[in-house]
This record gives sequence, structure tokens and C-alpha cells, in this order.
Amino acid sequence: MTNRADVLIVGGGPVGLFGAALASLHGMRVKIVEALPRLGGQLTAVYPEKKIYDVAGFRGVRAQDFAETLIAQALDYEPEIVTNEMVERVEQEDEDTFSVVTNRGRHLTRTVLLTVGIGSFSPRPIPAAGADRFLDRGVYYFMPFLDRFRGRRVAVVGGGDSAVDWAIALSQVAGRVYLIHRRKEFRAQSHSVQQLHRLANVEVMVPVEVRRIEGDEWIRQLSIEWTEYERHETLSIDALVSGLGFVPKLGPLKSWPLEWDGVRIRVQPNTMETSIPRIFAAGDVVSYPGKVFLIVAGFGEIGIAVARIRQVLNPKLSSHLPHSSNMDLTKPPVLG
Repeated sequence: MTNRADVLIVGGGPVGLFGAALASLHGMRVKIVEALPRLGGQLTAVYPEKKIYDVAGFRGVRAQDFAETLIAQALDYEPEIVTNEMVERVEQEDEDTFSVVTNRGRHLTRTVLLTVGIGSFSPRPIPAAGADRFLDRGVYYFMPFLDRFRGRRVAVVGGGDSAVDWAIALSQVAGRVYLIHRRKEFRAQSHSVQQLHRLANVEVMVPVEVRRIEGDEWIRQLSIEWTEYERHETLSIDALVSGLGFVPKLGPLKSWPLEWDGVRIRVQPNTMETSIPRIFAAGDVVSYPGKVFLIVAGFGEIGIAVARIRQVLNPKLSSHLPHSSNMDLTKPPVLG
């Protein structure tokens, strides 16, 4: 089967991306299926401007930059990338082949590696008239590149970490930032809120609710209400960014006949194999005694999973991966 992958990775976040690179390095034909329009997972979709301090080799790295490094590393090996597809179910074709069915088709593979993190996540909608009309015409639920907002008037709605972090990040490029929150109190980290209040080009508007989003072909203004005084006014803006958070959901994956521990998949920690042979999992979606929910732990689980997958695909191979420094990378990798 020329179109069959050796391993199909469900989820293109940091753990899945490293899985693609490592599996490809050791000779496997890899396909990644990602539900979002782009790779990177939460790093790019939820907190692209936040710094990460607990991954090896970095004293502190912006999430977007870390994601781009992981994406580049994976793409060096030319895996097949499929985005905007939600995996729905898996069917056993024969003892050596699964058919992974998505909302747009099906993909053949010899093994499956689930790296879906907390699942796909949908943004909480902005509860204001006109929000749907101006989606991607000034209303954003996923943060695009900051340069898009250079010199602009940008409103951010929300009171949690995402909203405050995005407002701080936007203050570096935007002409004016308005942080709109319906309560006086913030759920975000107190040191972040203090930093926010010190920024000269940021106006914190509380308690305020967005009632209507208005414009022509593009967003132009917000109709807002100061709820404490029932006072209405119009705010001229160029963009509105939602910081209301996301609702994680495993979706159809939760109906798979795997052994579950609540919303997480039970695996054997020495192989990362699930209760279904040849289906593996790694990262925040897995459960086993002593599990640590950090990116670095997920990277370690990938090493364990890839070593076992490699041996499943070719039983003649050792259960241990060879050191890359001892491999002849001038030749195409071969799976045994």
C-alpha cells in the first residue's frame, strides 16, 4: 500500500511535532492529522506570545518561536501534513493496517500515535451582536501575528490570563489597546495585571460589556456598556481580539473503545501503548502512575513510543533507539 503511513500522528502540537521528527529520523513514513488550520497546538493558538521557561536548551523562549522551531524540525523530514481535519474513528482493515476516518476522508496507517493534548479546543464566542459577521474581518479568536496590529486601535475582551497576556503583547505594537472586562476583578495572574496597569498605551475598561460590534466591510467600532452605571458609549477600533478562553473537547475520540481514566487515555508507561494494540498515545492526553503534565515529559514519552512503534513495525529491531550521533545521516533512514 503505497499511500499507507507507518505511523499516523493525531495532533500537530509540540509533542506530535517532535514525534513526527523522531519517527522520521528512524525511518518511518509519517503523517500528521491536525484539526486546526495550522500546526503548533496551544503554543500558536492560545498563548503564542507567552514565554516558556521549562524546556531544555532555552533560558526562556516565546511560545510562537518554540512552535516554529518544532515545525521546522518536523518538516525537515517531509512528513505528510493534513490540517483542518477532525479525526472521528479508527477502523481495523487487517492485522497490519488501520483506516483512520476524519470528517473529510480516510487515511491508512500501520500504527496510530495520539498526541491530542487536552483535545481540540473551540473558542468561547464573544457574546455580542455582530461577532459572527466580522469574524476574520477584525474579530479574532486565534491571535494572528502581532505585526498585523502595528499602530492600530485594538480591543481585547476578557479577564483571564489569555486576555491580559495578549493585551500586554499588543501594547508593544498597537497604537492603543483597550482591555474590556465585565468585572472589576481579574482572574489573571496579579503580577500580569499590575504590569498591564503600568502600560501607557493600554486603557483598562471595567466593568464593561461589549453589546454590539459595528462596521462596514471591516470592524469599525464597538457599542459598549459601563454596567455599573448603565452608561452606553461607542468605542472606535480597528480590531477586536477575544481573550475569553477556549473549551477543550476530545470530541469523537472519547467514543473510541480505549481504556479511559476520566478524560485521559490509560497507557503502559514502558511502551506508551493503549489498550488497543498498535495504537499509542503521548503527552497531556495520557494517564499512568506518576504522570507529569509538562511539554518535556511529553517529549520523553515520544521517545518511548517511537522506540516501541519501531519494533512493532520491524520485530528484528532492538527495543532501544540508536543514538542519532552514531547514525549515518548522509543516507536515507531505513526502517530495518
